[in-house]
Amino acid sequence: MSRPRTASLLVLALAALLVPTAQATTPLPLPLEPAQVEAMALAFAPAVDAAWIPVARIPAEVELASDAQFALVAPYPGTLAAVLAQEGRDVVRGTPLLSIASPAWAAALADAAGRSARRDVASRQAVRGQALLEAGVIAAREVETLRAEAAALGAATRADQALAGSASLSADGTVLVRAPRAGRLLQRASGHGRIIQAGGLLARIGQRDERVVTGRAPARLAGTLAPGMRATVGGAVGELDSVAGAIDTDSRSLTVSARMPAGAGLPGALVELAIDRAAPAGARRVPVNAVVALAAGDAVFTRRGETITMTPVQVHYRDGSYAWVGGLPAGSEVVVRGVLALKAVAGSLPAAGDR
Repeated sequence: MSRPRTASLLVLALAALLVPTAQATTPLPLPLEPAQVEAMALAFAPAVDAAWIPVARIPAEVELASDAQFALVAPYPGTLAAVLAQEGRDVVRGTPLLSIASPAWAAALADAAGRSARRDVASRQAVRGQALLEAGVIAAREVETLRAEAAALGAATRADQALAGSASLSADGTVLVRAPRAGRLLQRASGHGRIIQAGGLLARIGQRDERVVTGRAPARLAGTLAPGMRATVGGAVGELDSVAGAIDTDSRSLTVSARMPAGAGLPGALVELAIDRAAPAGARRVPVNAVVALAAGDAVFTRRGETITMTPVQVHYRDGSYAWVGGLPAGSEVVVRGVLALKAVAGSLPAAGDR
C-alpha cells in the first residue's frame, strides 16, 4: 500500500471517531481489504471459553474448621509440671503431651484403676459362677448377684474412661496427658508452674486438613453472593459456605466464609479469597481492551479468515485485565490492538436502515 493511501485511511479513521457510531445488534463485517488490515497493524487474541465468572476478590484469613478440632480440657485443677510436645507437630494417639501435678486428678485416676481391677475380678467371678450354676454347685440367685456386681463396676469404669480421657498416673504421682487421637497439635498449655483450672484448655488437636477461609465483602454485593459459589485461594478450590444475612454497620461489609482444602494455607495466614459464579452457556473471556462501547451496546472486533467483523457482546463482568462476555462464537479471535481505528471505520458506515 502506498504511503498516501495509508495516511488517508488513518485520517478517515480518526475523523470518524467524531461521527456517531453505527448501531448494530448483529455481527457486521467491515469493508476492509487485506492491505488495509495490514496497515492498521492489528493484533489478535483468542477468546477463551469460561466456566466461571468472577464476583469478588476480598482479603481473608485461613482458619481450621471448628468441627475438625478436638479440645482436651482439664477435669481437675492442677499445675503444669512439664511440656512434652511442640505445637504445630503431627501427633499419633497416645503421644505424651503434658505432665500435670494435680492431687485431685491423681486420686481420681487411682480410684479408677482400683475400680477397673475390681471389674476384671467381678467379670471372672461371674463367668465362673455361671459354670458352677450349670454344674449345680451354686444357686441362680448367687450368679445373679455376681453378674449385677460386674455390671455395676463395668458402668463405673466406662464413666472413668470418659473422665480420665487419655491420662494416666505416673510413678512420681503426676498425671501424664496423652493425645486422645491423631492429628496436628494446634495449641497446648505452656509455662512451667502455670496454674490450670478445672475446665481449662490443655491441648487442641486438628483432625482433618479442611480449612475455613473467612473474609469481608463490600456491602454492594449483598444479594449477589450466595453459598455454593466457587471459592479459590491460589490453586486451592473450595466452595462458599456462608454469607452473613446482615451488613455490618461499622465496616459496611458482609462476612463470608468458604470451605477449602489444606492447600489454602496454614491457620492464621492472610490470603486473597476469589469468589466466582457459574458462567452462562457460551461465555468467553477476552482481554478487556478488546471490548468497545457503541451506541447500541458493547462489541468486539473478530477475525474470521481475512474478514474483520464487529460483533455485539454482553459483558458479564470485567476487571483491569479481562472481560467475560457472551455472544461470541467458539474459537473466535478478537482484536486487541487497533480497536479504536476499527471502531472509527465501523462508525463511518451508514446506519442499518440506510444500507
